[in-house]
Amino acid sequence: MSSSRRNSFQNIEFTPETRRECLKQVEFYFSEFNLPYDKFLRSIVNKNNGWVPISTIVTFNRMKKYRPVETVVEVLKESKILMVSEDGENVKRREALVIDKDLQNLKKIIVMGFPTDKENMQEILEKWFDDVSSGSITQVRLRRERGKKFNGDVIIDFKSVEDCNAFYDKYPEADPLTFEEKKLSLVKKKDFELQKQATKAKNFSGSGQRSRSFSGHRKNMPKLTQESNDEKKDDNEDESAVI
Repeated sequence: MSSSRRNSFQNIEFTPETRRECLKQVEFYFSEFNLPYDKFLRSIVNKNNGWVPISTIVTFNRMKKYRPVETVVEVLKESKILMVSEDGENVKRREALVIDKDLQNLKKIIVMGFPTDKENMQEILEKWFDDVSSGSITQVRLRRERGKKFNGDVIIDFKSVEDCNAFYDKYPEADPLTFEEKKLSLVKKKDFELQKQATKAKNFSGSGQRSRSFSGHRKNMPKLTQESNDEKKDDNEDESAVI
């Protein structure tokens, strides 16, 4: 790691709280809530037997404030999830991440209808979702069009299936979730996946025009603004953060 990289930002005091925040952020990057959807980070992991240069990690926007880098390395050595290489240059998971996509989808909800013309929506919605969920949401991902413009849809991940179901049931159609007095629509990710599979099957059968409606618990559920035949491509364009 070059000296210029280490000293390119102002050093801060690493209080116990700062150390916890720093470690939590890096552990999030390698977690089931981020790594499967982070195309850039995943490509490095796959090429280097799981290892990622710490010099790369500290260039991420949410890590730039943590300096000096030598202290970041010390903090990462305290992790029970991650391990640091002997030379202090790289970090990786102690155990390879095994993804159960079906279980993950049971802990996700897609929330649709947010304004698309506001700035700093990632930060705004992280705080807003943390408040309305009483801290049960672990990740907020803004879905974006091909031009990277926010399309008004957000995928939220919960700590557990129970938390996800409780949040969904809390906001029925008769008493919907609202943001700045605008009604939002909710659909469980698993229901969206089932609808997408049904739509594909219908298209392959040659039965005609593609369906535009959602099936599931709620009637007339709107479709996502940008639907893709390749879910990974969509997910890789989302902006996400730990909250």
